[in-house]
Amino acid sequence: MKMKWLFSLLFISNLCWGSNQLVVDIISSENFSQRYEHFLAGRDVLDVDSFFPTTKGSHIEIIEMVLLQQALFLGGETRKVVFNPKPSVNILEFSDLIAGESLILARSVWHENIVDYRGSLFISDPLVEVGDYEAGLYVTKRNVALQQTPLSQLRQLNVVSNPQWEVDWRALMNTDLHMVSFIGPWETMLAMVESDVVDTMLINFSVSDSLTLNFEGKEYVPIENIKVVLPDSRHFVVSKNHPEGVQIFAALNRGLKILKRRGVLKRALTESGFINKKVANWQVANAEMLVGGD
Repeated sequence: MKMKWLFSLLFISNLCWGSNQLVVDIISSENFSQRYEHFLAGRDVLDVDSFFPTTKGSHIEIIEMVLLQQALFLGGETRKVVFNPKPSVNILEFSDLIAGESLILARSVWHENIVDYRGSLFISDPLVEVGDYEAGLYVTKRNVALQQTPLSQLRQLNVVSNPQWEVDWRALMNTDLHMVSFIGPWETMLAMVESDVVDTMLINFSVSDSLTLNFEGKEYVPIENIKVVLPDSRHFVVSKNHPEGVQIFAALNRGLKILKRRGVLKRALTESGFINKKVANWQVANAEMLVGGD
């Protein structure tokens, strides 16, 4: 009888503990936790008002983790967010969300990739507006000649890309570059650039002052004065089939509207280097596919 009472007490305690937490799924294959904690540097996530990078490499994943929590809180969801690493969560796989086994992801996703799942997923207001996502054509730093390729001579170069990354693929198809299809890890594609199998690869602009990307001791730089605009918006997604989906989606969208009205979204993307002022006046390689051209 005593053991049964103890088990009941533990069960109730666990329920109460769980009710004070909101579980958000994140990609387990990426080491976000260390960079996330380094960025917070002891700050409460709700107090973060400066989004300048504190580590090398892409910074947008960490900023999204922060903005998601701030939006939820401002929208009325005050539970503590707990990030849950899941191997099945990636940028192209939404089966757990569709089934209601996951509630929400900590990453934004392309609208084009989720529009066909509107029956099962709530799509938030945009975190990244159409036209704000720009990337560089990265080449090896040692190849000075490639770095200085003019826009008029892009047709002489080939670029590697994954056709499953539909937005990237479509943007590159609208440049003069010759496409090389490769379905495999991002790191392998970068190795193809390093070994001169291909000339270039589309990568988010680095947050470093020189725009240099340093990966495993090797350096890559963007072709000077050329950028590619990825013509789509990015959104958070919430499961319609999860018991809390309606509530969380409402809070998230309310909060995103507040952050946008206060100018926090734009400032976060700019300070983090995602919207990179250094390339504001660079030529757009796929300008013809954009509304009104460039």
